[in-house]
Amino acid sequence: MKIDLRKIYRFTPMEYVAGSPLPSGGDIYYECTICNGVISSVPRIASACECGNLTGNGGEAVIKEVDKVNPVRGKLK
Repeated sequence: MKIDLRKIYRFTPMEYVAGSPLPSGGDIYYECTICNGVISSVPRIASACECGNLTGNGGEAVIKEVDKVNPVRGKLK
């Protein structure tokens, strides 16, 4: 099942220094710059972006290319 999180949340960019660890938390999401997909930084259900750069399940996100990810903060619309 594909859920478009942009219909539920309003995302705002976060300040992030390239090379430092990506932030994570309940209101932090990762946006793939390749396909523009968004997944939670702590996904509780199986999640993946279209291109497969971001995947996750069980509270852990897996990122293939970290330099192609932007952390964003999500708030319910």
